[in-house]
Amino acid sequence: MIQSPGVLVGLVLVVGSGSLFAQTSTRAVPREFEHVRLLGRALSEFKDDRLQIVAAYYHSQSNHNGPWLLIELGALGFRPTRIDRNQIEIVTPSGRVVPLSTQARWAAQPERNALLLQQASSSRHQLSSYFRSINGLAHLRFFIQPSGAGTVLQSIDLAPNELAVGDLLFESPTRLWDKGTHALVIRYDGNEVVLPIDLR
Repeated sequence: MIQSPGVLVGLVLVVGSGSLFAQTSTRAVPREFEHVRLLGRALSEFKDDRLQIVAAYYHSQSNHNGPWLLIELGALGFRPTRIDRNQIEIVTPSGRVVPLSTQARWAAQPERNALLLQQASSSRHQLSSYFRSINGLAHLRFFIQPSGAGTVLQSIDLAPNELAVGDLLFESPTRLWDKGTHALVIRYDGNEVVLPIDLR
């Protein structure tokens, strides 16, 4: 079991970083992660009495010399739970906070995106196998590929024991991702989940 400090302090800095990020926050990546266990080389699980989250990133772990980071996510709430896309972010080893990308940014280069998803297909995981007592399946439709193929969700409301699965996509403002331990942060109902994302 990996343990982490319960409170992390964020400092908001206003910086000029072009059109991609008008405002950047900084925050420390925890040295230890509370309620987390590692289930594989690039797969980790958060579980407490309210929520179970599994994150898999096998392709991105060793393929992060480009702007996009792909994380497969499974989320199950033990009580009604809302997950908003604007409450999801990555904290880099240097402390930079990178929010979940928008659909507009992701859709800007469809050929590149199709190639990324094709390259990642061989290392995808069947995330539902890590959850028990599932009462329904929903899709985290925070991104659509190709663009226009469906409705992009801004949030998802999960019924008790309903599993949601889908992709999270983050765009690096520096056009690549550094090696080291990043933190995936998902805030909900005044709480937050923090999972390690170890890029090698």
